[in-house]
Amino acid sequence: MGITVLKDGSREYYRITKAWDGKEIQKYVRIGKDRKRSEKEARALQESLDQRYKAHLELKALRGDGVVHEDGRVVGLQLQSRSRAGRKDWQEFKIRIKLPDKPAKHKTVSVGAHGIEKAFDIAIERICGIRNIELRSDPHKKMLLAKPLYMPNDLIGVSLLSDEPEKLPEGLSGTLEEHFDIDLESGSELSPEEKAFYENLMKERESFKGAREVIKG
Repeated sequence: MGITVLKDGSREYYRITKAWDGKEIQKYVRIGKDRKRSEKEARALQESLDQRYKAHLELKALRGDGVVHEDGRVVGLQLQSRSRAGRKDWQEFKIRIKLPDKPAKHKTVSVGAHGIEKAFDIAIERICGIRNIELRSDPHKKMLLAKPLYMPNDLIGVSLLSDEPEKLPEGLSGTLEEHFDIDLESGSELSPEEKAFYENLMKERESFKGAREVIKG
């Protein structure tokens, strides 16, 4: 990607190439008698494309586009169970975020050190840091909604719509109320849209249980 020279018979062009959401954009500047001027025009066009793409990415980030997969899981976040000879098995959240024109960034958050729910929250905050997403923004909240999809199998059957909030996993009730302004004590007073959303979320979690990747070191 960048600026290259393209020859077409007796004519020459500067070709400016830019990757844009998986597609390739090409622009051309005819090289005239004043080659330096043509090169300057090509570089100005390249800079304009870079600025437009940066604005495009910032807009996507503000809308929360590209932070979760269609199945509801967070892009770039995995819960992994690991084992190594002579060491007790452990779990961790593995983060891998690849931003355009930048090398991938890797981080891990220990489940054993923080507990799975706190570790998930920390992992999401770190993803926000990498992606320059403000905490408590819509994209941040959108990722937090994926928490039930990463909970252990023994918590899968716990309903987020329970009329008894104390039966929810420890800390989950507070997390939902804090981040999403949902009063779980209202029980059946939750709106039909909220109930449908969370019921669908739990179905997604059920379908993905047992799909965790086990890495042996």
